[in-house]
Amino acid sequence: MTRLRFNVKDSNSADLKSIEKVNGVVGTTDANGELQVIIGPAVESVYNELIEILGIQKTDAISENFDVNSKKKFTLKGWINGVMNALSASLAPLVPLFVVVGVFNTVAVLIGPQFLKIVSEDSDIYKNFYYVGQGILYFLPILLAYTASKRFKSNTLITMVLACIMLYPKLIEIVSAGNPFTILGIPMTLIDYSTSVIPIILIAWAQSYIEKLISKYTPDIVKVIVVPCLTILVMLPIGLCLLGPLGNYIGVALGQIIVNLYNVAGPLATMLAGATIIISGAFGISRPIFFICLSTMLANKVEYVYMPIAMAIGNWVALGADLGYIFKAKSREQKQLGISCLVALALGGVTEPSLYGIFLVRRKLLISTAIAGAISGLYLGIMHVGYYVFGPSNVLNILGFVGGGTSNLVNGIIAAVIALVTAFVFTLILEKGEEPNNSVTNLNT
Repeated sequence: MTRLRFNVKDSNSADLKSIEKVNGVVGTTDANGELQVIIGPAVESVYNELIEILGIQKTDAISENFDVNSKKKFTLKGWINGVMNALSASLAPLVPLFVVVGVFNTVAVLIGPQFLKIVSEDSDIYKNFYYVGQGILYFLPILLAYTASKRFKSNTLITMVLACIMLYPKLIEIVSAGNPFTILGIPMTLIDYSTSVIPIILIAWAQSYIEKLISKYTPDIVKVIVVPCLTILVMLPIGLCLLGPLGNYIGVALGQIIVNLYNVAGPLATMLAGATIIISGAFGISRPIFFICLSTMLANKVEYVYMPIAMAIGNWVALGADLGYIFKAKSREQKQLGISCLVALALGGVTEPSLYGIFLVRRKLLISTAIAGAISGLYLGIMHVGYYVFGPSNVLNILGFVGGGTSNLVNGIIAAVIALVTAFVFTLILEKGEEPNNSVTNLNT
């Protein structure tokens, strides 16, 4: 949504300092060898122009064989980054669908008996909206099969077939009834994989290796028959008896850690999340935490620790800091930068221009955002405010508080106001409005 991403042979040859001086560029970053040029909402038009200049098609796949130094030494940090990148690469393309889930579920809650009581849960109009959201969530493993297969370069259709088998109604009936069932004679752990996230990602990962191994030793003349059939045959017990249960236990364990953290620390946990939301977002630390908590929210229908801040309060903190920056700016260019960042955030829910164009350049704003995030996060924890539906990331993000009833929504809105006002006030106090030596505020974002 905001960045041009480049995979290059030699990242040291990229003149990032010169790129940052280009009019319209907010900043650059190197994310594990992937060079990212941060532009903002206009990134698509720049991308289209770049495609035309390079003379390549948008649908062309990027070759993974260009890096002669692709074999990297194993490190724990590198392994963790790889796992998190794989999780992110599988889930990130589905974010627009999560927004659809949030919007449609929000409408259903608003018009239904939980809120305005305009229609009953038995009415067709209520079901129209409710079924859209539930349909996407129920078949989430199939959607993830598509994105994960692209990430691991497994056969997409085979991965989707494996996901379909996991959700086959007759198999779900066996699981629901608790009847013993075996896969090629191996006992299957009875798990309902609807709305699950991690199991199918693990299956896509394993399939990519199994598939390559089978293909390597299969004669070309029979590959079209042997490879798909044998891959599914091998992956059935691996998926349903090993990786599926393992992925389910991992997801449950991660979710339980978050829940226990909230049960033990309560407001302190949300205060810490609020205090670090801006800085963790700037350096990419928030991404894995976000997807873990998203999985928890999808499983439990609500999340209290991170999603309220990541999806709503963090943006209101940034909005308050942007407003304060605009008020204190002493040059026309600075005000233009602040206004463009504010508009991108308020309407598009895009935080990168503010992060890289203002906050990381003017470090005192990081202090004001941390204070505002901590105070509003503390309020969320004290009032036990939960985030229920994945909605828009712009100013309508407060709709995510709707599912918990009127009091949850009201307290969510109060927390957003606290975040906005506090960030604005502390920015006015700390920000001097002077042009920093390494300023990028002359950029037209």
